[in-house]
Amino acid sequence: MTNTGKTILVIDDEFHLLVGVKALLERGGYKTITSSDSMAGVQMAKDHIPDLIVCDVMMPFMDGFQVRETLNKSLSTKDIPFLFLSARISQTDKLRGLTIGADDYITKPFDHRELMARISAVFNRYEKGQADMRRKMNEQIIRFQREISHNISHELRTPIAQIMLSIEMALRDRYESPEELKEFMDIAMMQSHRLNHVIDDLLFLADHDRGEGSSIRQSIHLEEDFQAVIRILQKQYADKKLDVQVTITPRGSILAPRREFRQAVRHLVENAFKFTTPATDVRIDLNTMGNGGFILTITDFGMGIPVDYHEKVFNRYFQISTGDTRAFNGLGVGLTIARIFAQTLGGNTVILPSKTGCHVRMMVPPGNPDFF
Repeated sequence: MTNTGKTILVIDDEFHLLVGVKALLERGGYKTITSSDSMAGVQMAKDHIPDLIVCDVMMPFMDGFQVRETLNKSLSTKDIPFLFLSARISQTDKLRGLTIGADDYITKPFDHRELMARISAVFNRYEKGQADMRRKMNEQIIRFQREISHNISHELRTPIAQIMLSIEMALRDRYESPEELKEFMDIAMMQSHRLNHVIDDLLFLADHDRGEGSSIRQSIHLEEDFQAVIRILQKQYADKKLDVQVTITPRGSILAPRREFRQAVRHLVENAFKFTTPATDVRIDLNTMGNGGFILTITDFGMGIPVDYHEKVFNRYFQISTGDTRAFNGLGVGLTIARIFAQTLGGNTVILPSKTGCHVRMMVPPGNPDFF
């Protein structure tokens, strides 16, 4: 194993030892930076992000334990491997050092071969751990990719199959009653809308990834862009016999990109309809804030979302129920889209704490209209 490229920071207030350890490490092929001051050493660790820190325990101002604890508070330095070097030999000191994140503990005086061997062992452990982590991450990525491919294929194949079957039956069979023909056409139309929504969602995410998401402030028509969306979903979930209560107060103006507004509303409302218990209430409260801002709160009385998942559910393609036995259809992007939509306009979408059901709130602050 080559040591080329690995940087070690040595912190020790004994000048002669510092010089000797630096020379030893550089002969071993390591790049070495040193500090005889513990506080300056902490700053050097933050500035250089070394591959390993070798630190004395007994130093003025800050001892080695305090150095390690200080570095633990910074995301950039908390995971740097750490090796204590000290004349202290008590088990209590060793236990404290290991407890706060030290990887090894060498007592003075030491044999230079022991120091090099322990440093090499620390690097070997970290490289093995990183290799294991990369392997596990790759396995997770492969599983994740397969799950996404399966879900997308299912979400595309199912409506296409129903559309084709409905059209085939309409063309093949002759119906004396227009109502019978209309039934098949309604199925084809509903599945066409479902297919179009899947494509719209994928395009929305693609636009966002390219930095082309819309933040235009257009006037939202409450009937066409909000209430009509809810009525369509009520028809789709009519078999659940939900009592849907929609409140708009006051009926002020809303300024947002229309297509994206309808898309975000559709996802939030459909999630409530999909996951709530049949024959229960779903409350949809839209409060306008003046100058185009609004707060949309949707409350259902279904299974709810565990607190530990309140942020995870906003991750793209995340679904609590996965695999072939997952309880509900969908790509797992509805909440992702609702949050991106709100954040693009300076707001946010969050899961509110609740003892029962699920409470989702989307807030978009006021903004000036765009004229074209």
